[in-house]
Amino acid sequence: MLKRIYVDNYKCLVNFELTFGSICLFLGPNGAGKSSVFEVLQNLRSFIGGEGRLEQIFKHTSLTRWQTLHIQTFELEVEGNKGIYKYLLKVDYDIEGHKARVKSELLSYNKKPLLRFEQGEVHLYRDNHSVGPVYPFDWHLSAVSSIFARPDNKLLTWFKEQVSQIIVVQPNPALMTEISETEFDMPSYHLENFVSWYRHLSQDQGFAIELNKTLREVLPGFDAFKFEKSGDQYRFKAHFRNENKNESVGYGFGDLSDGQRMLIVLYALTLAVKMQHYTLCLDEPENFLALPEIQPWIVQLFELCEQDEAQALLISHHPELIDYLLASPVGLWFERSGNLPTRVRPVVAPGESGVPVSELIARGWLNE
Repeated sequence: MLKRIYVDNYKCLVNFELTFGSICLFLGPNGAGKSSVFEVLQNLRSFIGGEGRLEQIFKHTSLTRWQTLHIQTFELEVEGNKGIYKYLLKVDYDIEGHKARVKSELLSYNKKPLLRFEQGEVHLYRDNHSVGPVYPFDWHLSAVSSIFARPDNKLLTWFKEQVSQIIVVQPNPALMTEISETEFDMPSYHLENFVSWYRHLSQDQGFAIELNKTLREVLPGFDAFKFEKSGDQYRFKAHFRNENKNESVGYGFGDLSDGQRMLIVLYALTLAVKMQHYTLCLDEPENFLALPEIQPWIVQLFELCEQDEAQALLISHHPELIDYLLASPVGLWFERSGNLPTRVRPVVAPGESGVPVSELIARGWLNE
């Protein structure tokens, strides 16, 4: 589970620190830095996962505009294996050449080293923290990403696998296709590849059965999903039962309404978070949904998080989510003004005023 993030010199995040619970709701005006936190988590996941070179993932344009520093600092703390992992990455930019390189990359477990990468040289440490190999390495890649599993580095490889389970998404039903040519083991940012991702997840029959069962309760008439093979492609169909007949009718995923597709995606994400142990970073999940559809889903996700079966970070402006989640102290208010850094403070439900937090926000009274 993610426990803490520290960011310095990334867009509006300057000397910025945030601690996470099992579920957090990010609130605040546009431009306050909420999505920037998600960007950093996505970038760290991509870098540690070896998805590209440093300059492809961390752009020089992400440096804080009103500063002249050319070093970015990122820290990530993750709880697991009965301890705390701490990851530190410092990125050194050559502004004129628009290039970047790793100044330092450090990973520790319970304050004892697992990896140190500085001055182009990697120092590895075994699970018992004894000194391991030392070797030169590419300044533009993550040393953590290059490590393969061995009997003596289970702690390091666990961290690497855990970070790979961070998913950052902002679902857009209009971009989702109903044809799958290959499977994907992770969802794309707008869930354009939902059908191919579901195809991968449904190899686990338990996942497919559980999702079908849940959707029958929340999606009127829904029966089951089926794939129809055509050459090398698979067409994804949702089958709905007729009210007075036993047979079902199949609809292409593209034939469903945006709201129906969004509902399917949200429940699939929630179940995947539970079964695949993802950390879910979800931006404005309420889009395209009617009010009665939002609460059952958020209740299910909240209960999973409260039982420590999942972790979810949400960005939302929707009153239903705000007022439900802020019945518990999970809200974080982001604020900034002009060329000033983002600052965050906790938000809790009002005492005896009787005015919902969503209404206080809408009226601009939250800070009064």
